[in-house]
Amino acid sequence: MASSNGYGQECPTERESVDALAELVGHRVAEGIWDLSARELGLRRPVSEPADLRRVAEHLMTVGDLLRVAGRSTKVRVITYEALSRTVIS
Repeated sequence: MASSNGYGQECPTERESVDALAELVGHRVAEGIWDLSARELGLRRPVSEPADLRRVAEHLMTVGDLLRVAGRSTKVRVITYEALSRTVIS
């Protein structure tokens, strides 16, 4: 189970990101694109750290229009999670 911040927001996951990408380009293509992007960045799958998810999302945003949409969506989700996590008082 993914960890959550004090606002109950679950940490973004690779699976969510790939599934969102698959809605645009299909599951097989999404898996391939994600895998190639992670490899180009020197990351191992599954990509689990929010900062690494953001790096893959930013990479996707440079590839093409549909991938830019999926990448931006993932990036916004990660940034929101990180920002809210920093504001929680333990």
